[in-house]
Amino acid sequence: MKRLLSVVLAFCLIFSTSYVAFAFDTEPTVTCDDPIIYIGGDSNDIYYDNDTQHFRIDDVFGLFDSDDDGDDNRITEAAFNILMPFILEGIAFNKWDHYYEAVEKEISEMFTPIMLDKNGNVPEGSDSGIGKAAAMGNQWEMTHNLCDANGKYSEKSYEFNYDWRLDPIALADELHNYIEGVKTATGHSKVSLDCKCLGSNVVLAYIQKYGSDSIKGIAIDVATSNGADFLSGILSGDFGIDGNSVVRLISDIEVFEDDFSVSPLVTSTIELLANTGVLDKLSAVARKTVYDKIEYGIISALATSTFLTMPCYWALVSTEDFDEALVYVFGEEGSEKRQEYAGLIEKITVYNETIKKNVDEILKSTKVPDENGNSTNLCIIAKYGTQMVPLLKDGSILGDQYVSAKNSSFGATTSTVYNTLSDEYIAQRQAEGFGKYISPDKQIDASTCLFPDYTWFIKGCSHGFYSKLERDLLLTVMDSDRQLETSDFEWTQFIVFDYENQTFEPMTEDNCHNENWEANEEIERPQGKGQRLRSLLVSLMKWLTSIFAVLAEKLKVG
Repeated sequence: MKRLLSVVLAFCLIFSTSYVAFAFDTEPTVTCDDPIIYIGGDSNDIYYDNDTQHFRIDDVFGLFDSDDDGDDNRITEAAFNILMPFILEGIAFNKWDHYYEAVEKEISEMFTPIMLDKNGNVPEGSDSGIGKAAAMGNQWEMTHNLCDANGKYSEKSYEFNYDWRLDPIALADELHNYIEGVKTATGHSKVSLDCKCLGSNVVLAYIQKYGSDSIKGIAIDVATSNGADFLSGILSGDFGIDGNSVVRLISDIEVFEDDFSVSPLVTSTIELLANTGVLDKLSAVARKTVYDKIEYGIISALATSTFLTMPCYWALVSTEDFDEALVYVFGEEGSEKRQEYAGLIEKITVYNETIKKNVDEILKSTKVPDENGNSTNLCIIAKYGTQMVPLLKDGSILGDQYVSAKNSSFGATTSTVYNTLSDEYIAQRQAEGFGKYISPDKQIDASTCLFPDYTWFIKGCSHGFYSKLERDLLLTVMDSDRQLETSDFEWTQFIVFDYENQTFEPMTEDNCHNENWEANEEIERPQGKGQRLRSLLVSLMKWLTSIFAVLAEKLKVG
């Protein structure tokens, strides 16, 4: 039963992008003349219970704790409550409503302390939020000049603490007040904004509402402004299990997390099932017999019992997927659930219409010169080379685990993990004078980005890895007296990260293949009898080798 419920829990966990896997704690060496305001993602703790407790995503695993007698009563009861209506009503009589209700009830108990109400607001009487210390920190920073002895500011001299669960448009008002306070406290007419992940959505809402006259520079690192592909896809029905993507993600985590390992037998078994088509066949059977009947209900139950009462996560749904996601989570127009969540739906729809659909125009407005001929400096950093969360039907998207390189770069043209941009495409771009924007690994064409000369790509980093290099880069660009471009730096536009040596280098044809895995389309997606036979043989040999290795180890121990 633990395993069955763990699948449900794992699905819930995908709704959090707060996972910071590989934090690089070395402080930046660059300081700035104007104040820097740091606006992070969803990594702030949410406090509750009169400011005495805080919520972390790993609190979810408390469900697996045994009680004082060593019995798994909580997990057994939860599994029983979910499985009974699934089997006795759903499977037996094709009646699923009680199953959906059971899922929503059992899962929501984990998230109750931080869930918002059906209007997307902090529930009346709730004391959850950023906590007194963070709130007081904001107030203190708005009244103190935190420059160093040389009159300079560091990356986190000013950190805007905010309740990331809320509507980014409402948070824009809070950010505006904070910016005005910092300007008054420091005597500066401009500040720079350093935003990560969800923070990019708050900054866009701020610019749309208040403009950029007070902003000297904006750094946008791993933006979710155009959507986080894994969440957007799942909420719009693009859910699927790609076995080879699972294996690639395991390879990444094994490299980046020293205490994490998975038996080669497990990974080779997953590869064998995937490459022989067994997983696809099982998925097809499941869809035909059960999945098509319950997918709307289960996605809705999981969404509204975890993080999807929070407008901030709806800001991660792309405009293209938004309408379909509304159907999956709240049902068709006029449904009872649509009426029940009308307040929340209004908030997220306004954000989609006013911000999400106008991302490019909002950012372009920052480059319009003011009365002194100055515009806002921009620095955009996108990452790729690690496996996207493998819960989409197509696990070959080029990205940083959570966001595709296309979305985080505001429009790059990319290949998949299996291939490169075609020779014909590259030749055409070169003939048109855009050859310098093609990455040495031939997987990215930066010329189609919204700001191709202000956008950098780091390969080999995950979404949550924040390094000294990128910090120094973004601070330098934000604080410059002019808009710096990729050609102004020795790092060039494309950079590779070497995790083992903790170093960065300009990307070349020799060092660009730094993935922790090999993605072979002929093996993983065989076409024709020849490729299918080869895929079978390769996967089978890996599996047999793993079996023999396990047996040899057992005999050695014996």
